Amino acid sequence: IVPAGPGWVEEHVRRLSAAGIQSAFQFYNINSYETVERLIRRGVYRGPLVMNWVAIGGGFEAPNIYNLANFVRACPDGSVLTLETSMLNVLPLNMMAIAMGLHVRCGIEDNIWTQRRERKVSSVEQIEQLVRISGEFGRDVANAREAREIYRVGTFYGSADETLAKNGFAPNRKPGQI
Repeated sequence: IVPAGPGWVEEHVRRLSAAGIQSAFQFYNINSYETVERLIRRGVYRGPLVMNWVAIGGGFEAPNIYNLANFVRACPDGSVLTLETSMLNVLPLNMMAIAMGLHVRCGIEDNIWTQRRERKVSSVEQIEQLVRISGEFGRDVANAREAREIYRVGTFYGSADETLAKNGFAPNRKPGQI
């Protein structure tokens, strides 16, 4: 159970925005993504769409290429997507995400083992591995300034229409429009 229904999310997005704090969203399936899209279309959230796709199974998305591809397909071009999974899925799904141009996360919160479960692995070792793999895929790793730009930290938009446009969504339909 995720104790964060649409009303809970809306209340907290409003509170964060009022305090000048930009929301970043964790999506556990396509339905949770659609809930936030509705909040954007209604003008409740007016900032960059920064997402973390959580594929850990057990009521969340199952960590596989089919669910990943379906989620990526739904994301508008102006959004920022980071992938999160757990245990032995971390390295393979992060490699897919890097190859697809997405952002990744890793560390002992997600995985404590080497891929062959021969020994425990540190967060630093996991990060070094992904940095090496990113280089082999031709993907540079962002520094702190670049990461703030990518995630558009501190950015808010003036209206639902501007938020939709900046995030790559189709505009809202106008009254009477079919």
